[in-house]
Amino acid sequence: FMSVKIPYAYSNGTLSVEVILKNAADVFLVDTVNFHKYQRGERFEYYGGHYTQTPVRIAVSGIGNWYLIVRGSEYRYRFY
Repeated sequence: FMSVKIPYAYSNGTLSVEVILKNAADVFLVDTVNFHKYQRGERFEYYGGHYTQTPVRIAVSGIGNWYLIVRGSEYRYRFY
């Protein structure tokens, strides 16, 4: 079982991420509460969705850590 490092960034108000996908994938940006729900396999709230075009840009508002979850593709990313 391989542990996947989930990228995250701290936001003091607003945060954006740009993700470059190799192929179509689910891209989610989630706060800490919803990240823990995701880890436990529970229903969780997220910003994002399924994307077939790249780059993907998602912006969120809220203070705290935001976690980037990408399912279905290799990817590169940057928070800004």
